[in-house]
Amino acid sequence: MKTGDSQRAARELLHVALLVMKGVAAEMRRSELPLAPAQLGTLMRVANGTCTVSELARHQLVSLPTMSRTVDMLVRRELLERWIDEDDRRQTLVRLTPQGSRVVADVKRRSEQHVARILEDLTGDEHDRVLQALDVLDRVLNTPAGALGKSVSRSSNGARRHVSS
Repeated sequence: MKTGDSQRAARELLHVALLVMKGVAAEMRRSELPLAPAQLGTLMRVANGTCTVSELARHQLVSLPTMSRTVDMLVRRELLERWIDEDDRRQTLVRLTPQGSRVVADVKRRSEQHVARILEDLTGDEHDRVLQALDVLDRVLNTPAGALGKSVSRSSNGARRHVSS
């Protein structure tokens, strides 16, 4: 692909990503406990399983003190719980509380419904093309050059499964 084509594709991808995020942000604000995007990103990572604060900082590409403040706030809001790892007392572990699980599920459901409503008017061919394009983007963005730091794959029903690296 020529540089000009790549730049146009990048511009269009970023434009579409911003449109999707605008809708997702609106759904986040409608949640029972409104969240900032970084807070939701933290909760979404923890929803994949218990992890350390250091892992969260790497995943969110922020400093450890910044992530510690985010975790503190989410603990105060009763969305996360944290404890010291008994096997390695230098590590602080975090997991979702039942309330945190409900908030993540609610935001996911609302966001997916929002996007699904938008996609309802696509023809079958357009729907297939969108899914094919998403597969290509998944593959390209989940390389070291994509720097997402996680692997995403589709389950047999087409849903994305996130596996942190």
